[in-house]
Amino acid sequence: MKERNSSLIYYLSIIFKWRRFIIKTFLAITLSAAVISLLLPSKYTATATILPPSSQQESIFGLMGASLAGNLGDLSGLAGMLPGATSVSDLFAAILESGTIVGKIMHKYDLKKVFKTKSTYDASKMLKEITNIRVSPEGIIVVSVTWKDKQLAADIANSYVEELNQFNTETAMTVGKRYRIFIEQRLKETTDTLVKAEEALRQFQEKHRTIALDVEIESAIATIADLKRQILLLEVKKGTLSSSSQIDNPHLYNINREIRELKKQLSKIEFGNMKENKGEFGAGFSIPFSKLPEVSLEYARLYRDVEVQQVIFEVLTQQYEQAKIMELKDTPTVQVLDKAGPPEKRSSPKRRQIVTLAALFSLILGVSVSFFQEWFDHLKERPNEYAQWINIYAKLSADVHSIKSKLIRIFKPHKV
Repeated sequence: MKERNSSLIYYLSIIFKWRRFIIKTFLAITLSAAVISLLLPSKYTATATILPPSSQQESIFGLMGASLAGNLGDLSGLAGMLPGATSVSDLFAAILESGTIVGKIMHKYDLKKVFKTKSTYDASKMLKEITNIRVSPEGIIVVSVTWKDKQLAADIANSYVEELNQFNTETAMTVGKRYRIFIEQRLKETTDTLVKAEEALRQFQEKHRTIALDVEIESAIATIADLKRQILLLEVKKGTLSSSSQIDNPHLYNINREIRELKKQLSKIEFGNMKENKGEFGAGFSIPFSKLPEVSLEYARLYRDVEVQQVIFEVLTQQYEQAKIMELKDTPTVQVLDKAGPPEKRSSPKRRQIVTLAALFSLILGVSVSFFQEWFDHLKERPNEYAQWINIYAKLSADVHSIKSKLIRIFKPHKV
């Protein structure tokens, strides 16, 4: 008996015996799946792609990053997307998902009416559900919209790109204006300071004649000028961002930390290492300015002031020109790789896949039911096993009846 039950011909005989039931199950489920797949509305996916920002754009958006939070208001996750914490492509993707961009697209196409929703919130939620925005490992931004109307799907995908460009342009011009005003004030102050420093140096030279500085002192002055230049660039960034950022902005915190470190190096060159009571520079020089002879010290300080102010003047002049260009810049900030067009093929439903899976499921179901029915038909031939199954069934029925009675007592309304 065991050998017969485990043989292949035994299993085939059961399938052959129940072949009509298996075929009917296969046809019923497969045809039903085919009809349902035909009744499902066709949906189309339109895709637009954006190239990663250029190095010039990245420098501009480095300054814009802190301003975006204030302009976007409800931009979720932007707190972790400040400059230095993510790429500009990720920042662009976050802007695309913001309420500002979504709201403009909803108003443009009256999506509340298209989606047949009662509230704006439901319409915006549905728009986000049919939209997929992702950033590839190469930094390419992909915007995909899936909807029943292929033309509307393409229009919405392209509108995301257009609204991103519009937002970036307006924000860049706003940041550029603030940046230009800040640089303008610093440049005016530096120009006045440079004139005074040059005049003081000229008067000193006329009084004491020209004093030749040691090569090491000239090198120290060049180092000081470079440190001042680095501090200035950081202060320009700090001044631009602080007007539109909160005090606890991590980017501002990093800038302040870098400024403190640079000022420590500057202090070592000018005053030496006071803690260790050594007359040494932090940059490898032998004596600090404070220990030079009086006349040499005065000349070195005047010469240093002129050199430092000249470096600052040159840096600010370059920054001022960039700020003016940034303020007037109205060229596209987004480079489109592929514009979305009405897709020719639907993305869903995948009818062939639905019918194929339904056919496989129906075969498995039909064969499984056949074997179960065959086993159940022969169960009465084994009285002991049949009695055990009847006992299990009776206990399960009693448990179900008990639970049902308790639920009725709990939820039955009480008479007053």
